[in-house]
Amino acid sequence: MAFEDIYRQEMHSQDLELRDLREGRTDTDYRLYNGQGRPIYRINIKLHGARFRRSMELVGLPPEDCFPLATYKIHSALQKQHEDQLPYFFAVVAVPGLSAETVGSRIPRELVDTIALIHQAPKGRHKRDVEDAAIDYLVQTEDHVFRNSLATVRDAEWYVLSARRADRLLRENLFQRVFALRVRSFARSFRGAELDMHFSLMNDLTPLRRFLATLRTDGFHRVTTLLERGDF
Repeated sequence: MAFEDIYRQEMHSQDLELRDLREGRTDTDYRLYNGQGRPIYRINIKLHGARFRRSMELVGLPPEDCFPLATYKIHSALQKQHEDQLPYFFAVVAVPGLSAETVGSRIPRELVDTIALIHQAPKGRHKRDVEDAAIDYLVQTEDHVFRNSLATVRDAEWYVLSARRADRLLRENLFQRVFALRVRSFARSFRGAELDMHFSLMNDLTPLRRFLATLRTDGFHRVTTLLERGDF
């Protein structure tokens, strides 16, 4: 909702159409279409809430400026871009301290207990549907948890990172920013941890509003070139 609000505020135009694809539960949350109804971009939204406390020591970035992204997600995004011939970018919202734990602690207890019970049940195909129903309830009743979270996300800093730029920076800074490659027995020491590339929000990513302003004034052909070059 916050992303769509920012898009409408910045674009002021019906020339391009933003379509919501989240129901498909894939790695594409939105697609942008031109006036002829042809897709031009894939968009994946990422929430960055938890801070990496040892980021300065391990990857040379201060915690407030460090955004981790799994290397497999970068690879997958670039593969999708090659297959569909559509530029792929991540829209990243940085909300320090906003996490599943902080939000979950404020959700009504009966919803938490219901979801926990479902997760304890044997494997089933529709567990995610129960979670979605709980969230729909919070949205429809305008629960304070939803309203406060939405306001926080809407007012936060949003950025853009293209798959092309992410891949290039990954290759240029492989051992400096993917500290797992320097750690012996990483998988054994950090069980369940993903192999992350760490980006600087300020220097590696582009503010979303600046990106949309360029799209509005220069057109999608110009922006496509910038995405393909890895400038955004």
